Amino acid sequence: MKQRKLIYIALMLLLAGSFGCKQATDLKAFTEATYSLQQVSDVKLNGIDVMQKRSPSDFTTRQGDSLLASISDNTLKASTTLYLHVQLPDTNQAGSMTITQLRWQLLVDGKETLTGLVEDPIQLHEGLNTLPLHTNVVMAEQEGVRNYEGLSKLMTLLAKKQDLRRNLILQIKPTIATPVGEVEVPRYITVGRPGNS
Repeated sequence: MKQRKLIYIALMLLLAGSFGCKQATDLKAFTEATYSLQQVSDVKLNGIDVMQKRSPSDFTTRQGDSLLASISDNTLKASTTLYLHVQLPDTNQAGSMTITQLRWQLLVDGKETLTGLVEDPIQLHEGLNTLPLHTNVVMAEQEGVRNYEGLSKLMTLLAKKQDLRRNLILQIKPTIATPVGEVEVPRYITVGRPGNS
């Protein structure tokens, strides 16, 4: 009976070890993957669809007041859907990765402008991922001064319906679920344009 219990424990440790190796391989693959942003849709700030606004006059007084108050208090809330393509370094690797939280930062013309944290779990896999995201949006500060200029540029680009990818850089820093706990990737990963163009 004692020998059977030892065999069972050894078998469980072996299975856990092999599962851990697979997780470590997946972690390495997703850390080294190429991420490209294919599309962004349904961008809302404080529940207001800003993709349908072309000028300040398109906002109602109530909408304008809500956004201005949130910008002043640095308490904007955003929701959007990202279409993110993941290209693993080894295309024969099939797998998925559970991200428990995702830090992000948006650079406008090379300057950190907005940051945030997505706290809803995200499942990533090889290929195109459709990610509905909800996040707080915090204006970046440099020497205690908020980057209002970057926010103004971003709003102008949105209003002109330009290809935002020419002026914006999105960087992500995921925290990944592993058998030994959650692991945050040590540095930000730059999300490129489709085809690295």
